[in-house]
Amino acid sequence: MEARLAFACPVSRPPTCNPLPAKSLAHSHPRQPPADPPPPPYRSKLRPPPPDTSRSPPRTRFSAAKAQRRRRPALPVAGDAAAAMSKSGALDLASGLGGKIDKEQVKSAVDEYEKYHGYYGGKEESRKSNYTDMVNKYYDLATSFYEYGWGESFHFAHRWNGESLRESIKRHEHFLALQLELKPGMKVLDVGCGIGGPLREIARFSSTSVTGLNNNDYQITRGKALNRSVGLGATCDFVKADFMKMPFSDNTFDAVYAIEATCHAPDPVGCYKEIYRVLKPGQCFAVYEWCITDHYDPNNATHKRIKDEIELGNGLPDIRSTRQCLQAVKDAGFEVIWDKDLAEDSPLPWYLPLDPSRFSLSSFRLTTVGRIITRNMVKVLEYVGLAPEGSQRVSSFLEKAAEGLVEGGKKEIFTPMYFFVVRKPLSE
Repeated sequence: MEARLAFACPVSRPPTCNPLPAKSLAHSHPRQPPADPPPPPYRSKLRPPPPDTSRSPPRTRFSAAKAQRRRRPALPVAGDAAAAMSKSGALDLASGLGGKIDKEQVKSAVDEYEKYHGYYGGKEESRKSNYTDMVNKYYDLATSFYEYGWGESFHFAHRWNGESLRESIKRHEHFLALQLELKPGMKVLDVGCGIGGPLREIARFSSTSVTGLNNNDYQITRGKALNRSVGLGATCDFVKADFMKMPFSDNTFDAVYAIEATCHAPDPVGCYKEIYRVLKPGQCFAVYEWCITDHYDPNNATHKRIKDEIELGNGLPDIRSTRQCLQAVKDAGFEVIWDKDLAEDSPLPWYLPLDPSRFSLSSFRLTTVGRIITRNMVKVLEYVGLAPEGSQRVSSFLEKAAEGLVEGGKKEIFTPMYFFVVRKPLSE
């Protein structure tokens, strides 16, 4: 995959097998004259050939239609669309709504969460000073919606034509593991690991032991259950802690990564300094950051509204620029190996799964139609008492975030995949 991306990667790679040049192939396989065609089968002039009875032709228009249906290939991707509207899908979503919040307190939690954000008049200072409460409320309220729509990995991805969303997400995770040059037996830290989708994928891909750092009880409970279900309970674990105050000794990990997670930090320098502290000297940290780009104009009302919508729907204290993130990681002491906004050369737009103009059965729940069905389903679940009061409002601000993400992507003022690889100096 790295060879296909339009940027140079400074991390060494084993040589690839180059195909023979066309001239060499021509000499090794000279063109042969075409063989004589086989003689036609013998046909008697006295009688017609016997009928082919291996497949009797349909005798009526009804049996013809039935035979055509039998020959029609199945569409396995349609299962996702059907599951989105199924009873089990609805109950699975309803069972996790609110996370660890008492079901009677969900509405008040939504009230408190919304008040933090600029979209409702909240202040950035308040979000930063109360980021632990704000982010925990957000993930208690939103995790079930994420898992219902995205699966186990809650992130976007660089995507090729012909590649499904799930395939691109896995490749996005494998790419990160390759940039860190992970090897079997290494001890790795996933900062802000969610329910552990990338953690499990990277652990299996690289045969490493991965520790997931998360400050949300509900997500850790889900992640541990999923680890056990795939046999990774012994090699991968979760630690509940704030990534601004990690409970690890200095120089503990062979590699550290973060996927769309450190954007929740109130102070990027402080967060990167903690990562620097727990990383062994000479080892690397790789991250996908959510950032505003150089196209963002803080004096443009539309740009400001889009930024507010993304912050509201994703539990962010602020969205920093790519320049701010790069300077912050330098201020933390790291040496920058390379950096790039991977959204710039993605053949398919990263926001495509959320784009109203696009429809897909394979990721149906993320499409506009799928989100409308989900919103109405949550409305019914809340009405009949299966979902806590306030669930509709969570669905609404997540929908608002989706709109902001798509608009921000189309205007190229926002990226969820500003990627950089940095190293802790050996002198440490």
